[in-house]
Amino acid sequence: MRIHLINLDRSQDRLSEFVTANRHLTDVARFPAVDGSGLDIGALAQQGLVTPDILDSYSAGAVGLALSHATLWQAAANQGQVVTVAEDDTVFHSRFEALAEEVLKSLPPDWDMIFWGWNFDATMMFDMLPGVSPCVAQFDQNKMRSHIPDFQQLPLAPRVHKLLWLFGTGSYTVSPKGAQNLQSRCFPLRPMLITWPDGLPRPANSVGIRNIGIDATLNGIYRDLQAFVCFPPLSFPPTTTASRPCKGPAPRRDRRPRPRRCRRRRTRPPRSRAAAWNC
Repeated sequence: MRIHLINLDRSQDRLSEFVTANRHLTDVARFPAVDGSGLDIGALAQQGLVTPDILDSYSAGAVGLALSHATLWQAAANQGQVVTVAEDDTVFHSRFEALAEEVLKSLPPDWDMIFWGWNFDATMMFDMLPGVSPCVAQFDQNKMRSHIPDFQQLPLAPRVHKLLWLFGTGSYTVSPKGAQNLQSRCFPLRPMLITWPDGLPRPANSVGIRNIGIDATLNGIYRDLQAFVCFPPLSFPPTTTASRPCKGPAPRRDRRPRPRRCRRRRTRPPRSRAAAWNC
């Protein structure tokens, strides 16, 4: 299984860290990431890849990351081949290649994509009991960071589940059909609200999250794709979303405007318990 590793030319330190943490991988091909700092947004808008106001939502780095993934999707679609993608902060399980091959064999014929890991500082939702109940999973990212060697050696028996909600694009495999679906559904990149899926706990008055990165965009379409997640995971991104130089900050929840509340104001005379309500 060849892993296409997204890595900025100016991030050689991250490349070295990836190689050190994943010496057990036998076939890794570095893919030069699109550097967001040099993008011409106007030209991208003319190509239909973004809307002119994309920087109202995405950072330049987030646009570059999305285009990096999109280039690999295009390759999968054009070549008619399954493509495995990884970002350069990903740590893989020591038996990733063997276990992932077995997991891929268990997917239905019309599968689009499968994630091997995700951002563990956010909730993930998958269809654990199809037709009965989804499962919302939450993790201790700090504890996972301190046990990376243990994670890499754990005896795992992963299974696939239908994916409903997940943050991060650290490692996944996409089919040619899935690559075509992702291209047609994700572009042009644009500011928009991604609504919460049914069954996922959300803050009061929240209707969704702002689309500030390609993983947020993908959350809006997983429910309509043959998208899956490997559970337990076979990869882990130790860095936080905010610390990754090619990505944007963590997703911000958007809320409906709250109505003004009445404010209680005490009035004179002081001996009176009378009160007035100001709205």
